[in-house]
Amino acid sequence: MNTEEAIHYPWEGDLSHYDDGPLVGTDAAAYPATVVAYTTGLPPQPRTLLPGYDSGVLCLLIGIFLLLSYNFRHYSTFLKNFITDLVSTRRREGTFEVRTFSEAGVLISVVLVACLSEGIIVNAALTRSVGDALLPGVFVVIGVVTVVAVVYYLWQLCAYTVVGYVFTDRVAARMWIKGFNASQTLLAFMLVIPALIVLFNPGSAGVVEAIALTAYVLTRLMFIYKGFRLFYDNFGSLLYFILYLCTLEIVPIMVLYRLATMAITVPFDTLTN
Repeated sequence: MNTEEAIHYPWEGDLSHYDDGPLVGTDAAAYPATVVAYTTGLPPQPRTLLPGYDSGVLCLLIGIFLLLSYNFRHYSTFLKNFITDLVSTRRREGTFEVRTFSEAGVLISVVLVACLSEGIIVNAALTRSVGDALLPGVFVVIGVVTVVAVVYYLWQLCAYTVVGYVFTDRVAARMWIKGFNASQTLLAFMLVIPALIVLFNPGSAGVVEAIALTAYVLTRLMFIYKGFRLFYDNFGSLLYFILYLCTLEIVPIMVLYRLATMAITVPFDTLTN
């Protein structure tokens, strides 16, 4: 058998030419011209702006960190006294216990860091629970919550000062107030990193909320425990201590939670009704 006759070439069959295509309207209708999907790409999606991209929030962060940098040279003395103020109940009064104005500047900057971190974390929690539609804006929410945190800190400081000097002596009252400021310093150290994380990664809001709640409860328990060690003498002092817990530790938190709930639910009910 001839080998050339046994070989079949692909181009030997019938080929489709241009003239074979639909040339009239009835034939063209059978072959509708459609757009190939991959040539159009994907539909555009709105870009989600991270809270950390807000100019106002960035200005707050830069201002706080500049204040921290300005007081940086005094941090060694501040941190040396920080642990003592947090846990010690040893009654001593001397010249080395006098705090300087520079340490007060460090305390102010650290407290502002704690308040700003609380504002960032609360904004992340509100965004996760009610969404962006009901919130006036990232900067407004963080700014308002930060101001509320500062006012609440000042109110606590005044209340602890009055209670300390009324129900105990001057040395114990000063130690108690120092313990409160030390607990707020510890809270700032524990919240600043989670706050920065959730600021640029809102998806981690749930984990950050749990960390923040744990840090707040831990620091409050440490402060309450130091107060108990300072003021407990007999059964009568225990009753006063329980009264203090209800008045200064439990009721203010419940009031703030109630006000926050009303501030969230009232706009939500207005929009839905």
